[in-house]
Amino acid sequence: MLEEFAYLGRRRPEVVVTNTQAIADQVETFPLLPEELFPPRLENSEEELNSLVWNKVHELYGEDPPKLIVDRLNVELGGILGKYDVVYMSAQKLVQRSLENGYLVGSRGSVGSSLVAYMSGITEVNSLPPHYRCPNCKHAEFIQDGSYGCGADMPDKICPVCGTEYIKDGFDIPFETFLGFGGGKVPDIDLNFSGEYQARAHRHAIEMFGETQVFRAGTIGTLAEKTAYGFVKKYLEENGMTVGRAEENRLTLGCVGTRRTTGQHPGGLVVVPDDMDMEDFCPVQHPADADDSDTITTHFEYHSMEANLLKLDMLGHDDPTMVRMMEDLTGVNARQIPLDDPDTMSIFTSSKVLGYENDEILGPTGAVAIPEFNTRFTRQMLVDTQPKDFNTLVRLSGFSHGTDVWLGNARELIVSGTASVLETVGCRDDIMLYLISKVLDPKMSFKIMEKVRKGKVKKGGFDEGWVEAMRDHDVPGGTSTPWPRSATCSPRPTRWPT
Repeated sequence: MLEEFAYLGRRRPEVVVTNTQAIADQVETFPLLPEELFPPRLENSEEELNSLVWNKVHELYGEDPPKLIVDRLNVELGGILGKYDVVYMSAQKLVQRSLENGYLVGSRGSVGSSLVAYMSGITEVNSLPPHYRCPNCKHAEFIQDGSYGCGADMPDKICPVCGTEYIKDGFDIPFETFLGFGGGKVPDIDLNFSGEYQARAHRHAIEMFGETQVFRAGTIGTLAEKTAYGFVKKYLEENGMTVGRAEENRLTLGCVGTRRTTGQHPGGLVVVPDDMDMEDFCPVQHPADADDSDTITTHFEYHSMEANLLKLDMLGHDDPTMVRMMEDLTGVNARQIPLDDPDTMSIFTSSKVLGYENDEILGPTGAVAIPEFNTRFTRQMLVDTQPKDFNTLVRLSGFSHGTDVWLGNARELIVSGTASVLETVGCRDDIMLYLISKVLDPKMSFKIMEKVRKGKVKKGGFDEGWVEAMRDHDVPGGTSTPWPRSATCSPRPTRWPT
């Protein structure tokens, strides 16, 4: 810079260095976005959510529900009411409207760990430990010795109080996987609506919060490595340049991640409080190359604002549509089919119940037509493990997501007989619960779980002090390979020490 301003002579240092730094020092620095959450308002959302939850509890477990349930709900509601109740109630209203129109809604992700979400009707997943409950006298029995991963796998049983057949329930998921310890995470409730109902669900959200307060979440498309490599090759050809492979790779990596275009999230809506404008948080725009579009999206990619604004993730999926079609054709209510139905369970290991004597007609297993289990990769998982219970299916779904989770890792442990499906890390909360069962600090256990599941441990290792803490508590693990890549858990603990 001093060379560029050589014509200034002796004043160069003052103009180029001293004055520019003086100007920079006068510029105020401030965060681009405020740090707190600005949820929209729904009239009486706090009271309505609290009432919905406790009414459902009394309906299922009686006027004097077990202490375990009351304690858990008090913890959850303490972190939700007055802070995130609008997030819950907006999702609840959208789900109930869809159910009234005859379409099931799939709740995706960690919202299933929230008992409040179950009691308010957002999800069908009951996150309590495996238990029996009587639909007649409301008597309940909880199984907390770790012998069952979920209630659906327990044997049928008759209520000893009134003689009615028990309902089996519970999936044993800690609430912390959703909101973190002390409610430190902003809840993100992802919902899968029927593809043919999705537009109506979006319209209902706009009616709920107002036409001027709901915007489509914007996305930013960046250059992928293959595309960037193509650009580099074309540039070199057009300019008659010949370079080595190392230089090609350097130029390619320099282009990867460059912003290329903007778009819109397939189902994400961003909601602004009624006393604020979207421009208080970020600019808005029409999608790229569509100036005449009626759709207006946020200019910033949503993740930069996720701590500030409510996002409704309302994707369109085929599964709820297919379930609706099957219900119309058969007259069977899908929600009344028990999770331990033997014929349904057999489809994951054989196609005979579908009328085929030769299993190969439908591929390695009859699961060729079952969502999440219809690829060659997932069908081979079923062949390797021959699942006989619902808990194993849940864990196989966990193994099938993520790089190197199954192949070269869990599969070898299971097929070789080193560990069973239930002893390996199949769900993220297995890590936290196992560490807490070893009397590791609960907050540290949660942080280790989060860092492992996001792949940060594999890339950068554990945080300072974590390895020593785990060794001090006899957590198994290699010296060079970060746990839990090749580690196993003892059978999943039910509750952690109080």
